[in-house]
Amino acid sequence: MIQFSKQPRKIAGNVQTSELGFGRKVMTDGRMMNADGTFNVERESMGSWDNLYHQLITMRWGYFFLLVFCCFIVLNAVFAVLYCLLGIEHLGGVQPGNWAENFANAYFFSSQTLTTVGYGHISPQGLVTSILASIESFAGLLAFALISGLLYGRFSRPKAKIVFSENMLIAPYSSGRGLMFRMGNASKSELVEAEVQMMIALNQRDEMGNVLRNYYPLALEINKIAFFNMSWTLVHALDERSPINGFSEQELAEANTEVMVLVKAVEETNQQTVHARRSYTTDDFVWNARFGPVISRNRKGQPQVLLRQIGSFELVG
Repeated sequence: MIQFSKQPRKIAGNVQTSELGFGRKVMTDGRMMNADGTFNVERESMGSWDNLYHQLITMRWGYFFLLVFCCFIVLNAVFAVLYCLLGIEHLGGVQPGNWAENFANAYFFSSQTLTTVGYGHISPQGLVTSILASIESFAGLLAFALISGLLYGRFSRPKAKIVFSENMLIAPYSSGRGLMFRMGNASKSELVEAEVQMMIALNQRDEMGNVLRNYYPLALEINKIAFFNMSWTLVHALDERSPINGFSEQELAEANTEVMVLVKAVEETNQQTVHARRSYTTDDFVWNARFGPVISRNRKGQPQVLLRQIGSFELVG
């Protein structure tokens, strides 16, 4: 049962964003964005193939190669069956045998035809078999062109390899406290013109007592840097300008608070804009803590970012 009713202060210049695409009457009892940045929304499919390309270029590499291999096996098996139905005697260089031997010979002839290898010891005999072999060669050209396009799409797809801290800290900051998280660039290439937006979502009651999901931008101490090649701690000061200034841990939890982070930068290698997202709920908040050191020196004396320790923190009194 939602009991939260406290209203953030009305602060000039920190008005609620008019529309972010989330709406106000949904997700009052859950999170809109998962921790890894994917949205916790299911959209009704408009067709069986509408998201196929997206799935093929975003699935894991192991699954992708397994799928390609299975398609190769199935396509060759289909043509092998067709060759057997036409008669194994129409494949020159093959001695007819039992069904398994005939299928094996037809299968390997199919794989040679599909890949346009053509060793030459087996060849189609007759018009119908030759037509089937030419159709398979054409299908092979289309299949490998499609696979090449998917491989290019997977390699060229811009992606920001940004590592976020697992927790968001409420730590001492300046003369008060600050809401902060830390991130680092895990890519070997540089990110330039990096910019961060942070917003908070919480439940509030209107004058009629209805529960709404409201979104407020959180001003950052520094929200844009020219070069993102080390670690970066983002801080929102919990001062009189903050929409959640003075809120207790219990009040934030009762409001089903979620902090969403959007990172935008230019990837130096291909000059494409990349994005990264992250979501934190009150289960990820750690009160009265501060991040530990994450910069050290390597053997050459160069600064080294310890990305595995990006979320390390220690409690403070």
